[in-house]
Amino acid sequence: MYWCVCVEVRRFTYMFSILFLMLLGFLLRGWTILQYEEKEKKKKEGKALVDRRLTLASLCGGWWRARMEGKNCFRTKWSQSPVYSGGNIASLRLPVSQGASSSSLMSSSSSKEGLVMACGDTVNVLWASTGDLVASYKLPLEDVILRVDAVSILRPEEPGAENTNSAAKNNKRRMVGKKKEGAERKANRKEVNETSLDLSLHASAPPGSYIAVGTRTLQVYVLRLDCIHEEEDVKTSSSLVDSSVDNNGSFSCVITPLRSWTAAQQAIAVVQFTFSGRYLVSGSTDGGVKIWDVFNHHLTHNLRIPSASIVHSVYVDPAEKYICVGSFEGHVAVFDFVEKTLISHGHFHVSAVESLCLTPNNEHLFSIGRDRKLAICTVDSSTSREVRSFIVKEHVSSALFESPFRLHVGAMDGTLSTYSVSVTEPLRLLRRMRGPSVAADGTPDDEWAIRSLLAVQNPKGVHEAGPLYGLLDDGNSSSLYAADAAFNISHLLPDKEGSGYYASSTLVGFLDQVLDLKPFPPGFPFQRMVVTNSKDVRCYSTSGCLSSQTLRGHKDIVLTCAVSADAGIIATAGKDCEIRFWSTTNWKTIAIGQGGHGADITSIVFNAKESESYMVLFSVGVDENLRLWDVGMHVLPALPQGETEVKMSIIASPIIFSHRSGINAAHEGPIHAIAVAPNDQYLATAGKDKNVNLWNINGKKIFRDASLKGHRRAVSCLSFSPSDRVLASASNDGSVRLWSLISLTCVKTLQMDRTPVLQVAFFNKGTQLVTGNAEGVLRVWAIAESEVVWSGETHEDRIWALSLVEQENENVLVLSGSADGVLMATEDYTSEEAERVRSERHEVILKEQELANAMRRGQYTEAFLLALKLNHPRNLRQVIMKWSVKNAQDCETTLCRSILPSLGEEQFLRLLQFTREWVSNARHCSVASLVMHCVLASHHFTELVSMPAVRTILEALLAYMQRHSQRLHEVLRRTYYIDYVTRTLGPLTLTSEPPFIRDAATVDDGPVLKRQRAEAV
Repeated sequence: MYWCVCVEVRRFTYMFSILFLMLLGFLLRGWTILQYEEKEKKKKEGKALVDRRLTLASLCGGWWRARMEGKNCFRTKWSQSPVYSGGNIASLRLPVSQGASSSSLMSSSSSKEGLVMACGDTVNVLWASTGDLVASYKLPLEDVILRVDAVSILRPEEPGAENTNSAAKNNKRRMVGKKKEGAERKANRKEVNETSLDLSLHASAPPGSYIAVGTRTLQVYVLRLDCIHEEEDVKTSSSLVDSSVDNNGSFSCVITPLRSWTAAQQAIAVVQFTFSGRYLVSGSTDGGVKIWDVFNHHLTHNLRIPSASIVHSVYVDPAEKYICVGSFEGHVAVFDFVEKTLISHGHFHVSAVESLCLTPNNEHLFSIGRDRKLAICTVDSSTSREVRSFIVKEHVSSALFESPFRLHVGAMDGTLSTYSVSVTEPLRLLRRMRGPSVAADGTPDDEWAIRSLLAVQNPKGVHEAGPLYGLLDDGNSSSLYAADAAFNISHLLPDKEGSGYYASSTLVGFLDQVLDLKPFPPGFPFQRMVVTNSKDVRCYSTSGCLSSQTLRGHKDIVLTCAVSADAGIIATAGKDCEIRFWSTTNWKTIAIGQGGHGADITSIVFNAKESESYMVLFSVGVDENLRLWDVGMHVLPALPQGETEVKMSIIASPIIFSHRSGINAAHEGPIHAIAVAPNDQYLATAGKDKNVNLWNINGKKIFRDASLKGHRRAVSCLSFSPSDRVLASASNDGSVRLWSLISLTCVKTLQMDRTPVLQVAFFNKGTQLVTGNAEGVLRVWAIAESEVVWSGETHEDRIWALSLVEQENENVLVLSGSADGVLMATEDYTSEEAERVRSERHEVILKEQELANAMRRGQYTEAFLLALKLNHPRNLRQVIMKWSVKNAQDCETTLCRSILPSLGEEQFLRLLQFTREWVSNARHCSVASLVMHCVLASHHFTELVSMPAVRTILEALLAYMQRHSQRLHEVLRRTYYIDYVTRTLGPLTLTSEPPFIRDAATVDDGPVLKRQRAEAV
């Protein structure tokens, strides 16, 4: 009984378990179906949401569409890199008109002047008028350029006028009579001999622009600068050739190496072209002077000065009869250029000879040295005799004889003087310009020492060396280029008073460290204001390195700057603990804020909503103080309004005032950053104490609101969102934190690595952030997705400055400056790229429709070209297959005779690449074989070998073709077995008996095939 009960219980339990499992299965199935339906619903909703977003993007513009796809496109619009690192400068004449070329006769209307300078191991050519880089050339080996020179050789004039003059002279000679015929013949023979000798010595050099450089490794490089218009092809296959296109896009300039050689056994101190440009003079530190025929590439002179000291300056007269050499120890030597002998030698100076010049009659030599002595000596005897000498007031650092009558002297303190020189008359001062540092505080500054002087619009080789060259002095003062020790090249013009010069513009060759930069509003004559590691602040109106306005007045390095909303006032501050306010009308200091800070002022900013009644400036510094300066009360009334006030403000002294209010000890350490909210309600400061302090602005007073904590290291930059109540802070801990001004909490943290983030700014209506870190990397963040949408290594060092410019085409221009002296402009062209992609997609759709229509109509030639142009290998294969099936002969003939010969190199390589893909598949190898047959039939093998990219493709094609050929031969060989079997299984051998039972007659007669062959015989 017990056993029966147990069996029933077990049976019931088993049935219950089965029912439970079935129920559980039904429940799981139902839950899975519900989850699937929910997922499908979410997908549909997400798709609808994406569709709505895409619709909104199409309405709002291409940028939103690209942003939804997670793509941002940036490109370098222009960059200001170091172009000059000291040394001398030279000039060239470059053609700008369509009809002119680098080898034609250039005039001032059809050509522009270019400046040649060196920066490390790179030769740079810049437009003198704009500062834009024309072309550059980097030496093939790591080296340092010590000297540079340039010459523009013109094309010789047409000989028509000379032939006419000679014919007139011959007619006149015929009228003289027969008595003088013998004497004339002798004179003509002598003239012909002298002319042939002169032509052998002074053969004209090839027309063009040439550059010569001497390097530290004893090498001399001769480079050629060619200007090529758009109609001509510019081919720069070598990495050593660099080119650049001017702003107008009319032509490009290319620098190509002509030749190079080892010029001396000691360091090269001088490299200089002669006036004609045919010869190149090189001087070394061992006193050797060598003259090279550049275009025939051989040494013509090997001279040595008697003192065997360092060659410092060289002068060759325009007629190439004499060569004068000045040494570093003050010796002067004169050589006969034709006879290659020493004429005279003397020791007239106790320091380096800076410049030399011969009088037009070659009887006297002018020399000036760093000992401030101008010596006039004779050159007609073996020992030169000093006739007269003068002492100039300047401490000479460079000198230039523009002509035998005019001398320009550059001093160590930046002073530039122009003298009138004469053998018989006393030295007369024509013009003098005081150095900037001397004019400011009376103390000399080494960075203003003038290292090189160059006359404007006077390139070597451009002017004719006629008999009157250098004999007449027109009395007009020339413009000059003055290169100083701070790597700046100033364009100096004579002032209206006639007593000095003024700097109209400055080519900044090296920015040093870019500490701050601010853009000017649209429509202003200048584009940007840049603060570097200097006492001066420069304003730029072009994308080049030409600065047409310089703000001078600070006594120490400037660290920060600010521009008012209407660009009427500029504020600068730095290590001199004072704030200077400048008027953009006369570019003079109108007010000075003093007494607010006791240490370096690190950052300043104007209030956002400026008006005549309320305009203030906030400043922070290393002294931990926060100050408010009342600009509306003290600075605005001092702004010049009319023309009379502008003239009076130039003479008037600036107003000195103190701060209106402030906070002492706003932080527990140096304050690095300050920012003002767009509504002028909040002020944020941050510094070394890792905190972000938020302040309320009530009129002209400041009150503490909150202290935002969260960063682990010092905070370097702050930025308010233009559309939301959000504050962004960048820190040295590598993070960017977004703070809500409502809840006063950190709502989001953006971090890629632990590299210190030095700059941050909002753009695109507050939806994106751009940051710059200590490694020179710019990153663009999408705030909603918290991810980097673009990153670029734009600099090689710390990014100290970052500003944004809204352009007219709604593109954003990111200006960034770093410690490596590079100023970069990166443009956000996402909207343009989205529009381009949309138009390309539209065009592709139209082409695909044309391709389908052509295949449907049987227009295989048009379909072939369209498929190849669209880069569609599948459609191209289908076109060839259908074409070959329909009419194989027409397909092969058309491909060989019309289509393949008309293809360009790019399309031809694309077709071979498609063929390589087809041949790798056994199903498509027949199409590949047909294409290769047509290719080999239409092109000679030498044409295929000449293409560099064809070799790798042909190797793959050859390997696969061999495999397919072997496979086909194997298939063909196997088909022979079928022939053998069909032939052996004739009607006489068919039997129902087993194959091992044979008829005796059949055995005797032999095989059927043998019997048939015997009968046939």
